[in-house]
Amino acid sequence: MKREKVIVALSGGVDSSVAAALAVRAGYEVIGATLRMKHPDPAFSAVQFCASKNDEAVVDEVVRKLGIEHHYLECFPQFFKQVLQPGALEYGAGRTPNPCCVCNQVMKFGVLEELAETLGATRIFTGHYAKIRRSADGTVRLFRGDDPHKDQSYFLYRLTRRELRKVDFPVGSMAKTDVRAVAAELGLPTSRKPDSQDACFQVSGECFGETLRRVCGLPSKPGAFLYRGKIVGRHRGVHCYTIGQRKGLGVALGVPAYVAAIDPESGNILLETDEEALLRREFDVEQINWISGVAPVAEGGSRRVSLQIRYRSAPSGAELEPLADGRMRVHCDQLLRAVTPGQAAVFYNGDELLGGGVICDVV
Repeated sequence: MKREKVIVALSGGVDSSVAAALAVRAGYEVIGATLRMKHPDPAFSAVQFCASKNDEAVVDEVVRKLGIEHHYLECFPQFFKQVLQPGALEYGAGRTPNPCCVCNQVMKFGVLEELAETLGATRIFTGHYAKIRRSADGTVRLFRGDDPHKDQSYFLYRLTRRELRKVDFPVGSMAKTDVRAVAAELGLPTSRKPDSQDACFQVSGECFGETLRRVCGLPSKPGAFLYRGKIVGRHRGVHCYTIGQRKGLGVALGVPAYVAAIDPESGNILLETDEEALLRREFDVEQINWISGVAPVAEGGSRRVSLQIRYRSAPSGAELEPLADGRMRVHCDQLLRAVTPGQAAVFYNGDELLGGGVICDVV
């Protein structure tokens, strides 16, 4: 009997290696795939890109242990064009992007879908902590992973049902401790490998925005720090700062200061010492993607959702109001700190991910 062929993304971490192991255990014909996104210029050899951080020797050992076919995919040109450059431009415009959300859609799932079609694989497995539920009528829905400390559904809001029909997350219903236990039981070299904490491409000691600016060869926009109408310092470029930031400002006001607003045209950055000045209750969201393909709220109506504006932020209640230009006005139940243009606002109904978009105008 011919086994179903599946692609499993192997990053060199414990989650993806256990996802592959579980697929093998379930009887699939497993083909591992690792995306190489290392910058070809030796001048940027210190930059930690996804593929360079993932120890290929570890990937090779996992593949050997599991006895599976494996492919390395050279992806830097596409990664540069579709993830790095847009992210760098966003930082230069005074916004704070979330490249991981874009990378998941266009790189990880986009590239793997192409490979699956080439090799005749029917499905794609990854080590994300999220869950998919399929109904008898073929409907596919996306939910949070069971481990609340590891749930990664926030980064998947750009996916659609078309993509999700081919995807599975084998570790989504597991706790991280159980994932590591499976890796140890199988003797996988990733069982004790530490979790990645930083951005997947960043020079040590350098802010994320500066790494992106240099990698993409973009100019900086220096300017002044303003506090209550007065210049209190200078900075090297708006791309190095984000709303709510306190550390690394190099401004001495006698009390902690926070970035409250960024003007990319003048280069001026407005500081506040009162944290309450960072609180907002309303903002707009654009570039919205709904998992179902259809907005769950009609123009002129409204919709209650659970809102998350950062990966690690706690969900909060909110009401969505459709605007005429396709954006959504978000009315929050409570004041939220440092609502940041460029970041992802993701909408849930309980644990089900409905969709999300990019924060634009903060009211």
